[in-house]
Amino acid sequence: MKNDSVEDAAFILYIIPILLNGGYGLWKWVTWGADLAALQQVYINLTREPVIFLAGLITVCLAVVLDARYLSPIEDVDRRVTRLAVFCFITSLIIALISTGFNLSSGLTLFLQGRYALIFPALLMVLSFLFRVRGLSSTSFKSGGRWLSLLLLLISPLTLYLLWRLGVVWYAVFAVPLLLVIASLALMIRS
Repeated sequence: MKNDSVEDAAFILYIIPILLNGGYGLWKWVTWGADLAALQQVYINLTREPVIFLAGLITVCLAVVLDARYLSPIEDVDRRVTRLAVFCFITSLIIALISTGFNLSSGLTLFLQGRYALIFPALLMVLSFLFRVRGLSSTSFKSGGRWLSLLLLLISPLTLYLLWRLGVVWYAVFAVPLLLVIASLALMIRS
């Protein structure tokens, strides 16, 4: 019975960021007019709200601690955190595109303006990567490929942000970090 309670608590903690953002965003959108202009304002407001960001990050960290300590092997926890990061990234991108009427340029600009929409999934991916690193022996890092893979993965969100702040065209802003992540994954698989 104890494992069931811990599993339920971990599951609830994993979905709190989604429910918190969804509920708060829906409430703001309805109170602000329930149209596309209001949705854009709600998106910017929600993705720049530090309290919601911190609450979501803390609940995920608590879920990871419960999950790793009492229930699942590290590989399962890593997979859950990675799925949550991908889900959060994709849904925030879709909402940004919907709020601009599927205008790709405006939607991507809005997506980049919402700072926590990028930072939250990036932090979850770093957390997930740290689980993978923890499971590796120190001898596996003697190859330069693992270190380069880690470095490429860690600098890709920074590259995205810097290119966007420098005013580079939108397709380069997304292409360069995407290539860094692909190269990182290729190096990780190869080494």
